[in-house]
Amino acid sequence: MNIDDRIERRLGYDVGAGVLVDIDAVSPVSHTDSPVGRGPAIERLLDLFEPAFSGSLPADAYIHGPKGSGKSAITSALFDGLSSHSGPQRAIQTSTRAVEPTPPGFVYVDARHASTRFRLYHAAFAAVSDDTVPEHGIGTDELVEALRGTVDARHDLVVAVDHVNEPETPSATTVVEWLSALSDRIVPVCLGRDPPDDIEWEPDETVRFEPYRRHVLVELLTSRCSTGLGRDALTHDQIREVSEWADGDAHDALAAIAGAAITAERARASTVRPEDLDTGIEAVPRPGVVLGRVLALSESRGRLLYELVRLSDEERASVSAATETIASRESVDLSASTIRRVLYELADTGLLERVTAKRSDGKGRPPSRLVPRFPTLVFRELFDRPTW
Repeated sequence: MNIDDRIERRLGYDVGAGVLVDIDAVSPVSHTDSPVGRGPAIERLLDLFEPAFSGSLPADAYIHGPKGSGKSAITSALFDGLSSHSGPQRAIQTSTRAVEPTPPGFVYVDARHASTRFRLYHAAFAAVSDDTVPEHGIGTDELVEALRGTVDARHDLVVAVDHVNEPETPSATTVVEWLSALSDRIVPVCLGRDPPDDIEWEPDETVRFEPYRRHVLVELLTSRCSTGLGRDALTHDQIREVSEWADGDAHDALAAIAGAAITAERARASTVRPEDLDTGIEAVPRPGVVLGRVLALSESRGRLLYELVRLSDEERASVSAATETIASRESVDLSASTIRRVLYELADTGLLERVTAKRSDGKGRPPSRLVPRFPTLVFRELFDRPTW
C-alpha cells in the first residue's frame, strides 16, 4: 500500500467499503510486487544470479522449501524485476574498445499452467517474444525452432519453473531435460518442496526457504490486510492468533484470514468477529493442499469441485449421494459415472480425501465420502468471480 492509499484510509475514504475490500490482496494465490519479510532470501538469490549482471550465465539451481514459505512469491517478483533489466547495459571501457555486456533474459513459468513440453516452450517463448504467440495451429517442433532462434539472436535465458514434482506437474529432471534440449544457453532453475536428496536432478546450487518466523508472518499478514480488508476489520491480536495457528505457513494464514473476511461479509458484519475467524480457520484443512493446485485445474474439473463443496453434509454423506446430486445440477453436463470417475481421480491426486463413513447397524460395507483438502471458502469465492 502506498502513502496516498494510507492517508485516504485515515481520512475515511474507504468507510462503508465493507470487511472485504480486495480479495486479491489477502488471497493465498496472489503475490505482491514487493514481498514482505524475505530480505535475506532475496539477497541469497541475487548472489546466485550475480554473474548475469556482468553478462555471464549463472549456475543452474534448485529452490526448495515447505508450502507457504514464500518461494513462489519471492522468485516470481525477483524474476519480474530482473527481466526488466535484461538487455544492453552501460558500456565497459577497455584499452581497445567498449564492450556492452548483455545480461540474460529471466523467465518465470508456473508448471501448473505449463505441465507439458509444448506448454512450457509456449510459455517461455511468449515471455521473450515481441509478437503474440498463437495458442493453436503451431506444433512443438515449430516452437523449438522459434525459441532457439530467439535465444541465438538475442540473449541467453534463465528459466525458472515453479511447482515441479507435484502430482499434476513434471519432475525437475523432466523440466531440465526439456530445457537442455533447446539450447546450452538456457539455464534451468526449478522450484519445489522436495529436498534435493529426493529428486534425481543434481543442480549446481540449492537455496532453501524456511517457514516464516512468527513475527515476520505477522508483518506479512498486517501488510496484506491493510490493503485487502476494511480499516480496523481485523485486530492485531487476531492477526497474531492466525500467525500462531499457521506455524510459519503464509498460504494457510492468508486462506484463514480471507475465509474469515468472506464469512463476516456474508453476515453483513462490520468487522471480523471471533466466530468468523474460527470459521475461516476451520475451512483450511491441515495438512492440506494449496489453492493454486485447485485453481490450475481445467474448468470442468474445477466446476465439479465447486459443486462438491457447495453440497450440504447430508448430500455429501457418501460418494454415491454426492455424485447423483452433482449430476442433477444444470451447470454440470456430465453423466453420473463420469462424475464419479473424475472425483476419484481428484482423490488419487490428493485434492480430496476418501473418508469411511461410520455405520451403526454393522450391515454391509460402510460407504465412503469425499472431503476437500483445500481451503473451501476462498475457493468458492474465487470460483464465483468472472475471471475464472
